[in-house]
Amino acid sequence: MKKKITVLGAGLVGSAIARDLSSQHDVLSVDINSEALAYLSSFGIKTKKADLSDATVLKNLAETTDLFIGAVPGFMGYKTVEHIINLGKNIVDISFFPEDAFGLDQLAKDKGVIAVVDCGVAPGMGNVILGYENTRMKIDSYDCRVGGLPIVRTWPYEYKAVFSPRDVIEEYTRPARYIVNGQLVTKEALTDVENAEYGKAGTLESWNSDGLRSLLKTMAHIPNLIEKTL
Repeated sequence: MKKKITVLGAGLVGSAIARDLSSQHDVLSVDINSEALAYLSSFGIKTKKADLSDATVLKNLAETTDLFIGAVPGFMGYKTVEHIINLGKNIVDISFFPEDAFGLDQLAKDKGVIAVVDCGVAPGMGNVILGYENTRMKIDSYDCRVGGLPIVRTWPYEYKAVFSPRDVIEEYTRPARYIVNGQLVTKEALTDVENAEYGKAGTLESWNSDGLRSLLKTMAHIPNLIEKTL
């Protein structure tokens, strides 16, 4: 059965989500960027230009939406999810906002809403993989390695920003939290540099980044949890 899905944000990730979902559902992409919306229109996807920081816009969208996908920049993420929950709508969010998502937990329960946050690759797929393996075995250590590596590495960064550059900078300046021997440890991002060999990719550096997010609470029974960016 087709669902009416509204994707909030038409950036690199939001546009990819809209294209994927449009093959099976009735998708509306909403953004303030006309060029981004024009690109999606070329795929036959319905679009709407609007300021997503305006709560009235979200309220109007909710009247014809079964499910929201949040793909706005991180600084808008928490408030956007909060607005959607208050409207009584389910949301899947990838915005990687700095606030603690558990601050919205009781509100979602009170409203009878499902809000899935940090639903990207990492955090996101890494959480799903760990959750699955946690049902199959006793885990003593979880070491997650992530990164944005382009096919062709060029100077000076040798990096591919596949989401908002502002959020990239935020992730790599935010203090990194992880668990060592059952204790929460906080260190500056980019610390504890290690080198590792990864097949055709060659020698990669890895360093502390703050991507464990909800796992610090939901998987706190695992003695050692860490994420590093490659």
